[in-house]
Amino acid sequence: MYYRGSAAAVIVYDITKLESFQTLKKWVKELKEHGPEDIVVAIAGNKNDLGDIREVPTKEAKEFAESIAAIFIETSARNAVNVEELFQKISKQIPPLQNAEVESNDSFKLTRQPNPTTRRCC
Repeated sequence: MYYRGSAAAVIVYDITKLESFQTLKKWVKELKEHGPEDIVVAIAGNKNDLGDIREVPTKEAKEFAESIAAIFIETSARNAVNVEELFQKISKQIPPLQNAEVESNDSFKLTRQPNPTTRRCC
């Protein structure tokens, strides 16, 4: 139920806790077994601002992500490092919805609204 209709999944682990990386592997297995076949998967190693107490080597995490064809990035939620980049990478891999899919799913289109504080000149 968690995955139904999902286009992407971000699975986050703490680079300072090896146990969280092992748990991430279980979540990936669960997602692969029960999630949509074409779901975009992203692996995010969070807390890269605490690299001096790292327990999960970047190379190991990157190799795991590559082995499952997932996006890989290390982030820092505290310092807002690579968070936007993560979502940009995901958005580039999600296929656009077809018109029939939009109509049948009662979806709606998100559009950028003009900023009311921005003045447009003549």
